[in-house]
Amino acid sequence: MLLYSKESFLECDEFPFRAFLYATMPQRADLTHYHDFIELVYVAEGRGEHLYKGSSYPISKGDIFVIPPFVQHDYNVIGDAPLDVYNVMFLPSFLTSELQALSKVTSFFNFFYVEPFFRQTLDFESHMKLSILEGQEIKQRLERIIEEFDRKALGYRISIKALLIEMLVWLSRRYEERIVAPPIQASQSKAIQSVCKFLEHHYAQDISLEQVCQLCGMSQSSFTFKFKQTMGKTFTEYRNEVRIHSSLKLLRETDDKIIAVAENVGISDLSYYNKLFKKHTGLTPREYRVKYRRDAGES
Repeated sequence: MLLYSKESFLECDEFPFRAFLYATMPQRADLTHYHDFIELVYVAEGRGEHLYKGSSYPISKGDIFVIPPFVQHDYNVIGDAPLDVYNVMFLPSFLTSELQALSKVTSFFNFFYVEPFFRQTLDFESHMKLSILEGQEIKQRLERIIEEFDRKALGYRISIKALLIEMLVWLSRRYEERIVAPPIQASQSKAIQSVCKFLEHHYAQDISLEQVCQLCGMSQSSFTFKFKQTMGKTFTEYRNEVRIHSSLKLLRETDDKIIAVAENVGISDLSYYNKLFKKHTGLTPREYRVKYRRDAGES
């Protein structure tokens, strides 16, 4: 399977971004691939299928969606006309602080993180399709971003970031207008399991209990009780466990400072991270790193 790498597609390490309009032609050869960056896609013209993690979804003019990193996908064109899509590609680090701030807004959180994760779940129906007028506006916004990227005039990087943030806020507002029911319609136990799987992929996000409850369509008291009944621990305890487990790999395989490891898994307070780590492993992060590398060297 093809890997579309950030080195090949994005501008550079200092500015990991790219935007362009691409036409997928009928009878094009299979190009199933994945990439190590985020991709925001808007279908400008045509009809087709989006092959996403082994499933197929119809797409057509007006559809807009996010493809997370390392997800297998491709397109098939339906009919004789090409499928024209706008692609906006960037690393999460490109908008680190902005994405953290926007993630506190439930509509953005659902559009950017929840919808891509639950796209394969039949009960999940928060797919966004823009109207004709909205489509005209998003095309104007995308064309401005592409023009800045292609021309690379003075200050283009600052301009692109500002335009992208403004567009993401605009999309969040359009998404909020469409939400009339909780994203997940399922039994409470199934909803809890889905949330756990989501946390395993998005443990670094600053997800509030309120957002999770809304995602499940449950009150906070009901969710709290049901989560502990199902998982044997509280939501916070489970998330902390996932974060600490994920940090083990970073401690083993990188030379990042301990504070950087903690921040990479969503914990900004170093003393709190050290306390959690010791509670779960019996060691401090530094002791774990030294012990692992000593043991690895002896084997």
